[in-house]
Amino acid sequence: MAQERPTYSLVVEMENAKSIDWDEIGVGMNALAREIATVSASGLGRPKVVISHGGAASDADALRREISHEAPQLAQVSDLVFAASPGGRYYELKNNGMLVADGNIIIFTDSDVVAESGWLSALLEPFNDPEVVSVNGYTYLLHDDFFSRTFALIWFFPMAHGDKRFASKRAINANNIGFRREWISNNPFPKHNGFKVSCTLLMRELQRQGHEIRNVNARVYHYSPRGWRFFYWRALVTGRDADRKFVELSSPSRMQRVVKSFSRWFTMSWRTTRRIIGHAREAGMPLWQIPFSMIVGQVFYSLAFWGQFSLAAGIVGDEIETVPDYVGHS
Repeated sequence: MAQERPTYSLVVEMENAKSIDWDEIGVGMNALAREIATVSASGLGRPKVVISHGGAASDADALRREISHEAPQLAQVSDLVFAASPGGRYYELKNNGMLVADGNIIIFTDSDVVAESGWLSALLEPFNDPEVVSVNGYTYLLHDDFFSRTFALIWFFPMAHGDKRFASKRAINANNIGFRREWISNNPFPKHNGFKVSCTLLMRELQRQGHEIRNVNARVYHYSPRGWRFFYWRALVTGRDADRKFVELSSPSRMQRVVKSFSRWFTMSWRTTRRIIGHAREAGMPLWQIPFSMIVGQVFYSLAFWGQFSLAAGIVGDEIETVPDYVGHS
């Protein structure tokens, strides 16, 4: 008897409908529709696409109209449903959307990423092996100017090309990953005060249970962070999250946390210098911009140091991280 082909659903994390840049969202939604159509043509059934947002349930109609206008094919190739979690944070939206998904496999992606051709099939193919629980894709930052190239070089995503060593060590990407529904339903993204800590904790849980994280070349690009206000806030929260991860994975000792903040500062400063010099060419950065890029990178990780040190030393409290109003679109 032929083995029954798995079903799948996609959960798309989306900001409140009032703050979305639809010029960018439309590109990603059209790419998503294209990928679903390609997979459906290979024989897989029509999926459910869950649009998980942080607004009120009444925002669903406005979201549906916008998606219909920007990417009309998406509703033709999938069953669109909307899951509201008013005021929900990033991982809360993912967990809430998962509750509505009904496929054997759940693919998580975000509204600010754009899939390359072949992305969805590359994520789904490893699940033909019944032992595979999690398949992790390849996310990189889009870059087209000095600021975005600098972010691409210093960010925690690998570069689009020529970055195999770093890419081989990449952590799970919550914006580009698939799970067996049974496993992720029993092990949702952990609740945590940090901004981007839960995916690290989930990765550790996968490893603790002895599951291999299958890394594949399922590629999406993420729009680059924008603006100096985001730069300032994201650097500080990167540091605070580094301290939170150290507490969860290594030690809650305040002295050890303070020491770690200094050692990480030196490590990240050296890493920033090495990556900018080593990969500026792949990023298309002119030689004359490299010194300025290195300055920006060192400022970022100096701010990150202060964020980590201030939380480790008890100068600031461990409060729930949310994107401040002054940051704007990120």
